[in-house]
Amino acid sequence: MYRFAVSVFILAFVFGCSESKKSERSVVTPQQQSQIESFSNELINSINEFDFSVINNTWNNVAFKKRVAVHINGTQMSVFDHFFEKNLRMTIKTGNLSIIHQVNSGNGKVSFLGLSHFDFHSELTLLLTFAGRFDFFKYRIEFINNKPAITDFHHFKDNLWYSEKIVNILRLNSKFDAYSEERHQANDAIRASEEALAYRDTLEALYSLYDIPETHQHGNGLSMMKLNLALTLGDSVYANVLATEYDKNKSLYMKYLYTLYFDSTNLNSVYELLTSELGNSEVLDTLVNEQNYWN
Repeated sequence: MYRFAVSVFILAFVFGCSESKKSERSVVTPQQQSQIESFSNELINSINEFDFSVINNTWNNVAFKKRVAVHINGTQMSVFDHFFEKNLRMTIKTGNLSIIHQVNSGNGKVSFLGLSHFDFHSELTLLLTFAGRFDFFKYRIEFINNKPAITDFHHFKDNLWYSEKIVNILRLNSKFDAYSEERHQANDAIRASEEALAYRDTLEALYSLYDIPETHQHGNGLSMMKLNLALTLGDSVYANVLATEYDKNKSLYMKYLYTLYFDSTNLNSVYELLTSELGNSEVLDTLVNEQNYWN
């Protein structure tokens, strides 16, 4: 799901935020919780059966926009409305469908990992299993117009809801406008990296990413871009990049990558953090003995 960022806002995916605000919806009743549980099974089955209808029919754009709106000002909202209609509506749809393509093209499987009910919404956590690797994904489900609706999604590598990413996009572009030196530096660095890749100069593409100013170097997104390039350049380059990125980005996924590479005998520490958030799972057990990898 990383890849469904709109290119003009690629830099925003390196930022994080953790604000929350209670919705003014009615409290979800036990009967509605039961319906959400049934819907969760339906959604899982549809993904495994390569069926797009469930996710297409239950994603709620209005509720997603409200998730964003409570964290931005009027000027940012005007930008968001334009951006949403021009690009983001289709980007979200493509992204929602990409998980189905990812599972089926990779001969994978989606399994139920957990369903948590809160006052105004529920969160469905999914386990994505492929040959030798696994991943996690989460949907926010609300009860709207007397039926369950998907209103947001969360990737554990990012540790962000997608609505939070969009808020970060808007704040980034508000703080650093088109005339700011930081924006020019960041755009020039991204452009140089892309041009280097076009000429198959992966090392220069990697170096160019380090020209992005510090204001734009937070979060997993940029770290992952650097690590993906370093991975093709050999073990020593990857080790150096991993150590550098982990020094300033100690998210759970970065901790996993760092521990796996430099201290795999201590993977229990990552396992404990994962199970505290996701619960026990036989698949997670395989992480410790490196039978499977979080990727």
